[in-house]
Amino acid sequence: MKIAFLKTGNETGPNRHILALLRHFQNKGLQVKEFDLTSGDIQEAVNQMLEFSPTFSLDVNGAGVIVGQQGEERIPICDAFGFVHVSIFTDDPLLYFPTLLDMRTASNFLPVLCDLKYMDSLRMLGINKGLFYITPFVEKEFMREPQGEKDIEVVFVGPVSDPEVLARQVINNLQEHLIPFFFEVAEFMFRNPEVSVHVASEYILSMFHQNFQEEINTWRNEKPEEYLRLLNDISIYATSKKRWYLLSFLDGIDLKIVGEFQGELREGHEILPTSSYEDFLEVLSRSYMAILSFPFSVPSGIGFTPLEVGFMGCAPVIDYRMTLQGFLTPGSECIAYLPLDRADIEEKILYYLEHPDEALSIGQSARQKVLERFTPEDRGDFLISVFEQILEGAKKSSE
Repeated sequence: MKIAFLKTGNETGPNRHILALLRHFQNKGLQVKEFDLTSGDIQEAVNQMLEFSPTFSLDVNGAGVIVGQQGEERIPICDAFGFVHVSIFTDDPLLYFPTLLDMRTASNFLPVLCDLKYMDSLRMLGINKGLFYITPFVEKEFMREPQGEKDIEVVFVGPVSDPEVLARQVINNLQEHLIPFFFEVAEFMFRNPEVSVHVASEYILSMFHQNFQEEINTWRNEKPEEYLRLLNDISIYATSKKRWYLLSFLDGIDLKIVGEFQGELREGHEILPTSSYEDFLEVLSRSYMAILSFPFSVPSGIGFTPLEVGFMGCAPVIDYRMTLQGFLTPGSECIAYLPLDRADIEEKILYYLEHPDEALSIGQSARQKVLERFTPEDRGDFLISVFEQILEGAKKSSE
């Protein structure tokens, strides 16, 4: 079995853990070869890949999808040359819709999702078959071991942006009659943190006048790219509202912010500059707690960042959702807060600031859980079994 990995520069940050699957495939006897689509002539890279004659090609978040033009028809090369293209989605596929719209009719496209709710996005894009799910994981060789004493009480993990700044950027390029829809959907998502943009947009749309509903339906049928771009803007804005809300009442707490920050700092808050992911991991290693807020692009799963926080022996302080118990146990492996309950958040942060030994114990338990359950080996074995089933099915259908 031959695996062609299509490098696109998208394998950084948490996405780098996907590279561990390549090593696992090789350890299991699969032939793996990397092809860099970011340097030199892309056609040359494609020719080299076709000469390699892969059974499967693999990328992260659909970034390596290649489509050829045949007359007026666009054909994915995985269909044209008879191999299966596998995209592992660490983020919501909706964010990558320009590429994925070309894969709606592909026969040999296999999306692998790191969040079950990503199925809704793919179905919205017209991709309804061959979907598989793996939970996020951490490759310890891509991390660093926690070292030294903890000297940071609590960090806030970004990116963080003042939602008013983001809103101005969006509405400056938005048709005026769509502005109320933008804000209403985002507000509904903010008030209902476990709802997806797909559900929220349809629900809010049903509340508008019938003429407006018909206008929206016509617009998204005629210009689906513009509509999908609007949904992504709503999700990003709603996420910024969640995070800005948290920061708004943590005034006076000695809080270190890591990641991009756009806006005005509050009293007691400080930006810790990090020039590399290694710096980010060092900050986590030095911290008792890390406050995280799920982006709406991670609708129901755990994501990779909370697992990295736990790996570094730092207690993840994370907004509660119904699926959280299936990943980390609140109270023993993470600190869960109700995202709209100001008193709950304040009380929990202040309690663990006064009891750092308990935060340290939760961080250690989180690390142990990640080391035991969130590793790439079983995910790699699962994918190999999927590949073998596909080949066996192809063999039977050709007999």
